[in-house]
Amino acid sequence: MKITAKMIAESLGVSTATVDRVLNNRKGVSEKTIKRVKNKAEELGYKPNTAAKFLSTQKRTEVAFILPVLPVYFWDEIEEEIKKAAEVYESFGFVAHIHRVDTIPKEKQISFIKEFIDDNPYDALVISPHDADPYTDIINEGIKKGIPIFTLNNDVPQSERILFVGGDYYQAGFLAAELIHLFSKELKDVVIIREDEDTYQMKNKEKGFRDYFYINKMGINIHTIPVNSDNIQLEEEWKNETLISTHAIYVANGILGEIAEYINEHLYGDSKTLIGHDMNEKINKYLQKNIIKSVICQDPASQAMIMVKSVFEYLLLGSRNKSSETIIKLEIVTRANAKYYINGDKNKND
Repeated sequence: MKITAKMIAESLGVSTATVDRVLNNRKGVSEKTIKRVKNKAEELGYKPNTAAKFLSTQKRTEVAFILPVLPVYFWDEIEEEIKKAAEVYESFGFVAHIHRVDTIPKEKQISFIKEFIDDNPYDALVISPHDADPYTDIINEGIKKGIPIFTLNNDVPQSERILFVGGDYYQAGFLAAELIHLFSKELKDVVIIREDEDTYQMKNKEKGFRDYFYINKMGINIHTIPVNSDNIQLEEEWKNETLISTHAIYVANGILGEIAEYINEHLYGDSKTLIGHDMNEKINKYLQKNIIKSVICQDPASQAMIMVKSVFEYLLLGSRNKSSETIIKLEIVTRANAKYYINGDKNKND
């Protein structure tokens, strides 16, 4: 049953006009009555008609989503889902503006964010920062200026950001190591392929990965290959020696499809355990060929939808949740269930 202003008024023995003034923050009511009305509204579970309130004010709420460019297949899916989720709140005046910005070098993304903070053209910013520590000051600067800032997929935990929606990268790395252990018949030498920058995400993935073998007291030789997603050409030494001799490979960044392609063309096919993250048509192709044994997905669609909903509730409903993060569950994908993780036709060219 929907609770109305009239029902609150009748339960308190005051006029509907008085209740209406309190619920819409208008003057002309004593502090004592304001307190009574608000307490009764909370007790009865009153929820304001936000759509009607917007229609009466015609106020637009403009939110900027600043997303990376790479990996294209992943961020294209995030962008598409943000657009879909924002459509749900259009009647409330919620408008999502999506900006795709290169994150290498990170100074380009930081400069882009700072420009928005200085000019303040939006009611809130949702950013996916390339790293953590270098972004702390710029986020805190925006918060001090009264601009709500949220982090998506990549977090800056030491900042004063409002909310983080994304994965637990330590657990992602830990799970990748466990999958390698489960899939491998022989396991002595393992390679991690990761971004060459020591970012918050990469550090946590690698730490989780190494900790699994340490906690389980497995004497594994772990080699790290740092690469740049803009240029994934591997050094010949790695190609001819390390990759050939290793029993398993964990790709911690967004080039799993390219690595699988290389292994398929130059190495030993399904004799190695290859694990990585996310899903597109290329990754699915090599899952089906058994070059990739499994991938770990963090549901980009859910990340986008939860973030849009959270920003809407924060800005338009005044919702202030106690939790400062929403962690998306990790999902294990193999060739048996991979078809359920392909996001339509837009990934077919990846």
